[in-house]
Amino acid sequence: MSIGDKADYVRTRLDVPAGGHHCHWPGCTAKVPPAAWGCRKHWYRLPHAIRNRIWASFRPGQEQSKTPSRAYVEAAREAREWILANHPPEENLL
Repeated sequence: MSIGDKADYVRTRLDVPAGGHHCHWPGCTAKVPPAAWGCRKHWYRLPHAIRNRIWASFRPGQEQSKTPSRAYVEAAREAREWILANHPPEENLL
């Protein structure tokens, strides 16, 4: 499945259910659809190479089965490590 096909899959699931989940960017409290890694703002702050690794390892349906691949978990961990090394934690002040 191509990255374009995966992106189309995620686009069809943009409604955030009641529970939803939070953006994976440390400190961000934005609710995002379960099929999305994070909010738009933070997704585009990640380096292109990391976003590509997340896309390459994403399997449509993993957000429902709660069984991401090992490669996806490693890509998400790489994203978190990059964030912590390059950006201070954020706090949403409401």
